[in-house]
Amino acid sequence: MNLYSAIVLITGLTLAITVSDILSNRLTTREDKRAALIACLIIALPMLAEWVSVSLDGAPAQLRSIHVTAKLLELILAPAIGVAVAFAYGDAKHPELALTLVAAHAVFQCLALGFEWVFRVDAENGWQRQELFVIYALVFVLSVAYAFSSVVIGGKAYQIGVDAMLVLTLLLVTAGIWIMLVYPRVRITYLCIAVGNLLLYIRHYKVMLQVDAVTGLLNRRCYDVNITDMGSRSAIIMLDIDRFKRVNDTYGHSVGDLCLRNVAEELTAVYGKYGLCYRIGGDEFCVILQDGIEKTELLNKLFLARIRRLREKDRRMPGVSMGCAYYDAAASDIRDVLREADAMLYQDKSRNSGCDNT
Repeated sequence: MNLYSAIVLITGLTLAITVSDILSNRLTTREDKRAALIACLIIALPMLAEWVSVSLDGAPAQLRSIHVTAKLLELILAPAIGVAVAFAYGDAKHPELALTLVAAHAVFQCLALGFEWVFRVDAENGWQRQELFVIYALVFVLSVAYAFSSVVIGGKAYQIGVDAMLVLTLLLVTAGIWIMLVYPRVRITYLCIAVGNLLLYIRHYKVMLQVDAVTGLLNRRCYDVNITDMGSRSAIIMLDIDRFKRVNDTYGHSVGDLCLRNVAEELTAVYGKYGLCYRIGGDEFCVILQDGIEKTELLNKLFLARIRRLREKDRRMPGVSMGCAYYDAAASDIRDVLREADAMLYQDKSRNSGCDNT
C-alpha cells in the first residue's frame, strides 16, 4: 500500500505540473485551456477513486458501501479519459457519438452493479472482477484509441505526421493498460496515463510553435530550418498574392486574413500529399515538394485553377503568382535554386500586374 500511495502521489504531481503549465501558457486560448484542464481532472478523479478502493480493500464491513461506490466511480470515469484527451489535443471526430458511448457505458455500469456483472465486493471488503469486466476494458481501450486517432487527425491539419514521440507515448499508455489487465495488483495505469497526457500536451503546443497563427501552415522558422535539410531532389514553388495590400486597404484586414486562409487551404489540398507548405511572409508562401516531383507542373495548374474558381465565387479574392525551380543536391546550390524560383515568381507577377487581379 505504501508503494502504491507513492505512485498515486507521483501521478498527482505529474498532473499538477501539467495544470501549472496550462494555466501559465500564453499560447493557448481560454477554450483550449479549459479542455486541457478538464482532461487533467478526468484523469485525477478515477485515480483517486482507485486509491480509495485500494485503501478499503480488506477494511471493516461497514465501509463496504464506500468501497463499492469508489470502484463504480472509477469504472464510470476511466473511459471518459480518452474522450477528454481527444477534445484537448486533437481533432475529435463524431464527438456526440463518443460522448454517447461514454454515457451508455456509465448507465451500463450502474445497472450491472446490482447484479455484480462487472465487479463485486465480498464480505471481507475485497473486490474481484466478474464476467463482464471485459466490457469495461473494451470501452476503455476504445476511448484511448479515439484519443490517439484524434491527435493524429489534428496533426494532419498542421502537416504534422505520426512522429516518434506520439508512437512512444501510445506505447507508454498501452503498457499501462496491458499491465492493468494482466497484472491487476500492479497499479501504474493512471501514472502512465498522466505522463502520456503531459507528453501529448507538450507535443501539441510544440506543434503550435511551428505553425502560422493565421493560415495554419508551417511558419518562417520551420522554412528556414527545412530549406537547408532537403532530400536529393526537390521542387521549390514560391507564391505571392497579387496586390494583397489593395485587398487590406479596400476591404479590411479581416478579408485579407480570409484570403490568406483560402490560399493556405488550396495549397494543402493540392500539394499537401507531396510536400510541405509554408507561409514565409505577409502574403508570401512556399511549397517544397519531395514526392511527386514529376507532377509539379500538373499540380501548379490545378492550384491556379482552384484559385480561379475561388475568384469566380468571390471577386474580393486576388490572384496568385508563382515561380518554380528544381533542386538537386548533387548538381545545384540551394541559394541559386531559390534565386531562380524568385526570379520566375516576379516574372509571373509582372505579367499579372497588367491584369485585373484584385
